[in-house]
Amino acid sequence: SLESYRYICKKIKSNIMIQRIQTVFLFLAAVFAGVLFFAPIASFGLGNEIVTLTIFGVENQTSTLPLLILTILMLMVPFVTIFMFKKREVQLKLSSLNVFLNAVFCGLIFLFYVDRIQETLSAETITYAFGTYIPLINMVLSILAMRWIKKDIELIKSIDRLR
Repeated sequence: SLESYRYICKKIKSNIMIQRIQTVFLFLAAVFAGVLFFAPIASFGLGNEIVTLTIFGVENQTSTLPLLILTILMLMVPFVTIFMFKKREVQLKLSSLNVFLNAVFCGLIFLFYVDRIQETLSAETITYAFGTYIPLINMVLSILAMRWIKKDIELIKSIDRLR
């Protein structure tokens, strides 16, 4: 009916961003990226001593500048994506970029930093902390946001076909 059509159009073209579920997913991704500034990524056991890897380095001795830069980008991209709510195609691309940034972060942790630090310190044990899992959580949140953005795009296309 015409009334339901107007209701759907009004709902979609509304300037209120928070009512869209992808905004919640993107906000949570940004919050989790912010948690990386405080959460340890891994701990290395050196006998009785434990050394911790964060995005700032290992006990501020080893430089992890790429992790810090990626974390800042992983924090900024979801926020920028939220405010691009009128440009859904751009939102989709930025969400894809966020998934890529989180994948690069995971790759750096597992394929580069942990091995290099373990060899340098001759660590006996490695314990992965919560910071290791944050990029994985962010990837899931970004993929969920992408799914809902695609649904919005499809809904708008179907409404345009009705006109």
